[in-house]
This record gives sequence, C-alpha cells and structure tokens, in this order.
Amino acid sequence: MIKSLKNVKAFNLKTKIINIIMISGKKNTGEKILLKFAKRLQKSNNKHFKKLVQVAIINSTPTFKLNEQVVKKGKRKAIRSNPSFIMTDSLRIMTSLKSIKRSVVKSKNSNQFYEALANEISLASNLKGQFVDKKIELQKQILTNKRYLSKFRW
Repeated sequence: MIKSLKNVKAFNLKTKIINIIMISGKKNTGEKILLKFAKRLQKSNNKHFKKLVQVAIINSTPTFKLNEQVVKKGKRKAIRSNPSFIMTDSLRIMTSLKSIKRSVVKSKNSNQFYEALANEISLASNLKGQFVDKKIELQKQILTNKRYLSKFRW
C-alpha cells in the first residue's frame, strides 16, 4: 500500500515534544521527562493532557518572527531586526514549543524541569505565562511599525 503525502506529513504532537525536550540527543530521556510532565499536568488540572497542550500551543504560537542582522559600518556594529511572517504551521508549532522550553529553562522557580514545564503549559492554556506575554508584546510592536510590512510579498 502506498502512503499518501498527508500521512507522511501527519502532525504527531508526542514526537515533536520529545524532540524539543530531549537532552543531548537522547530520546529515552525526553520520553521520561514527557511522561513525568504528563502525569504532573494531569494531576493539577481536570482537563485531558492532550487538550491542555494543544490549547497552550495555540495560545503561544507566534505569527511574526524577528530576524536580526548585524550591520557593520566601519568599526561600529548595529543590530537591525526585520519582522517576517512564519508561514508553515509546523514551523509555528516548533517555535512555540522551543520558546516555552526556553522560558522554562530561564525560570528557576522549581527544582524539577518537568514541574516547571507543567506550570508553564497550564499558564499558557489560560492565556497567561511568560511567553504568551512576550508574544503579545512582540505582535503589538510589529504592528505599530507597519512600514516593515510593506516590503512583505503578499
């Protein structure tokens, strides 16, 4: 039986989360962290684990991305940031998962990584949390500077 293109590009949430979480390329460690994180999230909330994660990803997916360029003028360096749209859904999902992981790693509130990840996911599902605030602030900043969007090809 020939696999269709849709089946090959099927969205698998579990593997994407494991690929983001895994430490030094060890998927076994990523699976263990995912299991502990799922149990912790299920205990703290009444909703199903998958639904919570999906809502958190939807709430934290950015529509814009800042590309930073280093511009050299003589001996001085200046960083110029250009906003761009994130086109594909899989790229948007991966950037939101990476940013949630980055905000969890930066915060030193809890002892265990999976506890902090569960807290951040539950906050993001309620439109709260560090990265959701950053995403909203970035969108406001980019939309105020609409002159950058004129160069975007529609």
